[in-house]
Parts: sequence; C-alpha cells; structure tokens
Amino acid sequence: MCADKTGAMESVPVRDVIRAALADPEPEVREAAAAALDRLEEARSGERLLACFESEDLRTRIQAVYGLSCLHERRAYEVLRTALEDPIVDVRAAAVRALEEFPNPSLLEPLTQRLEDPELVVRRAAIVALGASGDRRVATFVETTLDDPDPAIVRDALEALAKLGGARLERVLPFVEHAEPSVRSAALRVLPEAARSEEM
Repeated sequence: MCADKTGAMESVPVRDVIRAALADPEPEVREAAAAALDRLEEARSGERLLACFESEDLRTRIQAVYGLSCLHERRAYEVLRTALEDPIVDVRAAAVRALEEFPNPSLLEPLTQRLEDPELVVRRAAIVALGASGDRRVATFVETTLDDPDPAIVRDALEALAKLGGARLERVLPFVEHAEPSVRSAALRVLPEAARSEEM
C-alpha cells in the first residue's frame, strides 16, 4: 500500500469540530455535519489515490486508477487522461476501463485515440468503452476497427456498433459470412439496425 501523504492537508481540529456537530440537538446541523464529514473523507481519499497513482508498484497504480474513476472530479479526470498515455499497458487498459464509468463527453476523443494503441487489450477496452458511451458520434471511429485482422477486435467492434447504432450496412454485411462464429453472431445482432439506417 502506498504512503498516506495527506497529513498536512487538514488540521485535526476541523475534523473534531465537525464530529462534535454530529451530536447537535438540531437535525439540520447534524445533517450538515455529516455532509461536511463525507466531503472531508472524499478529499482525503482523493489525495490518497493520487499518491497511490505515483507508486512504483503496478498493482497499487492500477487500484488507484479504478478508485479515481469513482471520484468524478476534475483532478481525477486529469490523472485518468494521463494514465491513457502511460508506458505500461496494464495501466492504459485500466484507465480505459475506468473511464467507461466516468460520465464526461470530453473523454470520447482520448478514448478514440486508444483505438490505435499498439496493444490488443487496450484497443479492445477502448471499443467496449466507446460502445458503452451510447454516443453515436463515435460509431464512425469504432467502425474503422472492423478492418483489424484480429477476430476479437472485429467482434467487439460489431457489438459496440450494435449498442451505438449508426453502423453502415455495407460495412457490417460481409461479417455475416466470417470464419469465426462469434463474429458472425455479432454481425447478425447489428444487422437490423444497420438495415434500418440504410432505409432512412
């Protein structure tokens, strides 16, 4: 586990004041104190996770990436964007998976850039994350991965396109006769949506 570098972040009396307010006779004050204590704990947790991300231990860094995705705040978002460019493939893959849960439209561009990552695991994670975004604007980017020689990438891309909609019929139709059964199945799932788009 990484060292806690947050000791200087807060003064102990602040925590004591908030805790004392939890015993206030007025419910409104107790509620405000509980909310303040939660914010204080969240800030400490965020600082701990940021420190953990700087660790040399790979497992600790990956755990920090997933933890930061739960914070939904700017500094966590900035670290996760940085993690997308990390030299270690496991950190990049974890960042992509973590960002799948991060509701921020500005993350779509950095995620589409991971579609060209040299590592298969990162490309696959990016396809899944973009499919989960539900944003049809990324369908054209996902569609480019249909040219990948790896059947797992093609299957993931077809499944993402089924979720996103907007797939072009001429791009999907050839995969109905693919050698890999899972690719054929995925193509058949996206085919009705592609055919509807063609008719519009």
